[in-house]
Amino acid sequence: MARKQQGASVAKAIVYGGLTAASLDLLSADLIYRVDLITVMHSIARGWYGPSAMTGGADVALVGLASHCGILTVAAAIFVLTSLRFPVLRRLWWLAGPVFGLGVWVVMHYLVVPYSHAGQPIPHWPLKTKGMEELVGHLFLVGLPIAGWARRLLGR
Repeated sequence: MARKQQGASVAKAIVYGGLTAASLDLLSADLIYRVDLITVMHSIARGWYGPSAMTGGADVALVGLASHCGILTVAAAIFVLTSLRFPVLRRLWWLAGPVFGLGVWVVMHYLVVPYSHAGQPIPHWPLKTKGMEELVGHLFLVGLPIAGWARRLLGR
């Protein structure tokens, strides 16, 4: 593949993977917590604004949406760029994706959220029913689509 063409495919894999994962993760949170998407986006914005984000308007929801898409696009970039160095990640995308999704879940629950303005402590054992649903969502609705786009656009 020509260098310029590969660069375009890498960028597409990052953007498509990140935005697909962000969309599926938002829908997953909507279903798990049985709240509307605006509330989900306000919850994400708590990382910036703290608990007051829950009473914010559309502007706060957009900050939450942009943050969510940004975080998962960065996650997709990490996977895609790492897969350039280690193509086995693309060959075994069906396995590497869920493992990567687990990594994203761990980083979010043990580093990003506890140290943001969301005000939630590090969970001691987050794998109760909703936590388990979130984990499964990250395996198959975050990691798998990111790996799938990398495989589809960059090949084996």
